[in-house]
Amino acid sequence: MVSATGHQTWVKLQERATPLDRRRLEALSPILVIAPHQDDETLGCGGLLATASQLGLRPQVAFLTDGAASHTGSASWPAERLAKTRRREALAALSLLGVPRRDICFLGWTDAQPYRAGEAAYAATLKRLAHWITPVQPRSLWSPWPGEKHCDHVAAGELAADLALRLPSRPLCMDYLVWGWAEPDLAIAQARVWALTCSQTIDVRRRALACHRTQVSNLIADAEFSFQIPAPLAALTQRPVEVYLERR
Repeated sequence: MVSATGHQTWVKLQERATPLDRRRLEALSPILVIAPHQDDETLGCGGLLATASQLGLRPQVAFLTDGAASHTGSASWPAERLAKTRRREALAALSLLGVPRRDICFLGWTDAQPYRAGEAAYAATLKRLAHWITPVQPRSLWSPWPGEKHCDHVAAGELAADLALRLPSRPLCMDYLVWGWAEPDLAIAQARVWALTCSQTIDVRRRALACHRTQVSNLIADAEFSFQIPAPLAALTQRPVEVYLERR
């Protein structure tokens, strides 16, 4: 399971959380989830996606990067092959969670080399994403908590904040947690906390995560650098409650 520190933080946050019941979830819909990598959607808010889909709320998902830096230096799995495979894995995982291909956008940033605000490529991405999602008029944008240390997670949160200012619907920004459970500052975060009871989605979340074979198995054996989702992180899919922070 999640580390002792992470579990304690989760308990503290849940104790002061407002239940994200059906009425509130409908008020926050349409939903757009921005995921840094293919697998973050399942780890951070798979319960949200599955629940919203079951309720007919049609959540959308945008992936920031191509994910090709999770394994480097492999002769049999060059970056192009890995990126294509991770895209297929994401489509399979989201299909299980109830999100069809038409509601998924791949932005194609190079993994672990995020653009910054002020750069032309960042502005182009923001324009593309706004054009894609404007017809839906989302009422909430969900991205990683800004305190997470990975550069792509930080960039996804920044993109969500900038997108919220650009959309006429002025959506609320919500933060989900992937790596953030290990951060001590999270326990004292002064944001409003929301909790979604989603025990009925545990099985489908576990099966969705299993779709990301490049990330959960030894499929790629000849890489110089190889990432595999650690067990404590994979255990996020087994939580009966997902916790989110309302950004201020």
